[in-house]
Amino acid sequence: MENVVEVGKRGRRTDRNGGEAASARGAEWRNLVTDVEDLIKKVANVDDREIAEMRAKVEQTLAKAKSAATHGVENIRGYARDATTATDEYVHESPWAAIGVAAAVGVLIGFIASRR
Repeated sequence: MENVVEVGKRGRRTDRNGGEAASARGAEWRNLVTDVEDLIKKVANVDDREIAEMRAKVEQTLAKAKSAATHGVENIRGYARDATTATDEYVHESPWAAIGVAAAVGVLIGFIASRR
């Protein structure tokens, strides 16, 4: 669980359009993982074979979920890094085109803001 939580803490950035929702989802994920781990610890001493099998299955599923979450965060970071690199290269290769795009976006935002 440490990896997922640490990755989530380092990667979390709050913005106006969804940072709070992403933070809430991260907190929900950490709470779920903590609750499941607590449940596994509480039934660890039970001698019933069926409960032991279920506990093992839940532990495996939790490990897979942690791995998938960590892998997903790493993939998203990779995509973001690639997009940043591509954008930087484009701006350096075509600065006037980048300025034109930025100006067009600025005009569009100004137009939308003036209509409100």
